[in-house]
Amino acid sequence: MTKRMYLDDNYVKEFNSTIMKTTHEGIVLKETCFYPEGGGQPGDKGELVIDDQHIRVKNTRIRKGVLVHETDSQDYEKGSIVKGILNWDYRYELMRSHSAQHVISRFFQLNYQAETVSTQLKHSKSRLDFQPLGKITQEELSGITSRINSILAENLPISIDTLPREDAFNYLREKEYQTKYLEMVPKSVKSIRIISIGEYDFAACAGTHVKNTSEIGEIKLISTKNKGKLRERIFYSVTSDE
Repeated sequence: MTKRMYLDDNYVKEFNSTIMKTTHEGIVLKETCFYPEGGGQPGDKGELVIDDQHIRVKNTRIRKGVLVHETDSQDYEKGSIVKGILNWDYRYELMRSHSAQHVISRFFQLNYQAETVSTQLKHSKSRLDFQPLGKITQEELSGITSRINSILAENLPISIDTLPREDAFNYLREKEYQTKYLEMVPKSVKSIRIISIGEYDFAACAGTHVKNTSEIGEIKLISTKNKGKLRERIFYSVTSDE
């Protein structure tokens, strides 16, 4: 099983590893900081350097329980030494968008009693589906944007903790996390990774995040789209971090 460095440190950009095996899709490493597509977050991109050859990683996915760095060439020997280099700009924008998503989701949970039922992070424009939630006017959307940006401006620390399964479930229920997500966690999972954003939000999450809401900058809620049965889709973006 590949050691997933991002679970403990989301800011690892380069690492050294060895090839465990290759598949028809790509390369499996002993350890990696590349995040595999999942939970609404795209897989990481970057490159692997093997014997001075720079191999482009087009995507990172889980295939049959195995973390695979997708490459055009897989003709490399088991045990070969590898240097991994993350496409940091690509990853960092997704980190900012993901942390913003947690704050937005919590806002709608607290103020509209609406739960997040689907997420999709993308560069330039991400989306969230809420239910139950009626139509939000553009004027309301503008006001909500301002209120959420005020929360982000509080420079809330974002931390990662891992707790035993039952302790984590009890803690998250106490913090009023969406309990249906806890019910979806397979019983084989014995520990839960928790992302805390100050005292504002607490969530079970395996994705990558920034260390403070100040890194997110500001968000913009762009538009909404009705998806039926009191399900509303909201599109949002994070501002440039330049």
